[in-house]
Amino acid sequence: MREILNIALNDLRNSFAQRGVWINLVAVPIVMTIVIGLVNGGGGSRTYVVDLLSDPASGTYASRFVELLQQEGGAGFVICDVRQAASQAEDCGLKDVSTDTDLRALVAQRVKDSNSIGAVMLPAGFTDDLLANKSVELELLGKGGLNAPQIVRQKVDAVLTRMNGAILAARVAVEQAKPDAATRMDFYDKVYAAAEAIWASDPVKIEEQTNAQVTAGATNGSNGFGQSAPGMGGMFVLMNALGLATLFIEERQTGTLQRLLILPIPKWTLLAGKLLARYVMCLIVFVILIGVGTAFGVRWGDWPGVIATVLVLVLAATAISLAFSTMVRTQGQAAGIALLLSLTLAPLGGAWWPLSIVPEWMRTVGHISPIAWSQDAFQQLLYYHGTLSTILPQLGVLLLFAVVFFAIGLMRFRYE
Repeated sequence: MREILNIALNDLRNSFAQRGVWINLVAVPIVMTIVIGLVNGGGGSRTYVVDLLSDPASGTYASRFVELLQQEGGAGFVICDVRQAASQAEDCGLKDVSTDTDLRALVAQRVKDSNSIGAVMLPAGFTDDLLANKSVELELLGKGGLNAPQIVRQKVDAVLTRMNGAILAARVAVEQAKPDAATRMDFYDKVYAAAEAIWASDPVKIEEQTNAQVTAGATNGSNGFGQSAPGMGGMFVLMNALGLATLFIEERQTGTLQRLLILPIPKWTLLAGKLLARYVMCLIVFVILIGVGTAFGVRWGDWPGVIATVLVLVLAATAISLAFSTMVRTQGQAAGIALLLSLTLAPLGGAWWPLSIVPEWMRTVGHISPIAWSQDAFQQLLYYHGTLSTILPQLGVLLLFAVVFFAIGLMRFRYE
């Protein structure tokens, strides 16, 4: 074990003695994370205009939904109920809407023209479905953008969760108390109001999220850096890990690897030390970017889950780098293909933008990248109050990446 640590420490000393490593390991990742974070909506406070169109048969809870959506959005959200155009805020720009206006076409055009970042459609039977504890699916119109439609969806999810929780509490209370028919509805309303008051006293605080499919769910808070920090972390981990191939080729050409082989240690110890050094370098990259995300307001949620995701992703990237190093023959070939792989697998896996904004088939293809699985895990941790136990499937897939590529690399690796 001591020999492995000595080899790893020697490699780390040699690497950090080079100025270029500091640029690639620290400066470039930080700059890229900040840029992508700002593009994804982390550039500070702004006002979002969101249109809401409810079906006439959506029921009495539709108006409550609008109120809660405005509460959840806070000062940064302007909710524009297009059916009540005349009474809406000036920011809505609905003063010219007449009674014969096609409201659905109107909200679609407003989204297209960027007069609103999105529109929420409440279906007929909205109230009945909530009361019956059925899954409520809303229609969300959004423009191309990175995070805007996801922000809307996040607020909608939070409101549905809040309403569902209050309704469930009221239903259970009625079933347990069994009030008579004359007072049943009044009792239900009082319990519902009390449950909502509890929600209001300690609500779930929401900032942003990156998921565009609208169904009821729970969310956590973050901002555009909740997308960029783990995404860029994954990309630069992969990029630095794949640099191992260049190192092996260089050491073979200079005779360094051959000289190390005459040391009185097993060959596998030498390889383990090299891999450990690369693993630590990649960990450093991710830890730095977690720090950047934290500085820009990212709330990471369950830290055991975060740590496990980082450790397993870096392990998978290191395994891929070992397998990759056995498939290239020159430094130029290794550097070029490594860059191509990194810049392909990163955006494909959701490092640059949320996979929720791409077509379903692209999301499926994207999961050939280990970054997609780590991003799925981080999304659960940041936006859905996930814990280590909830991200075990994603961690399992990343471990499978590690096992498969370590097996390939170890079978093909040649020391000479």
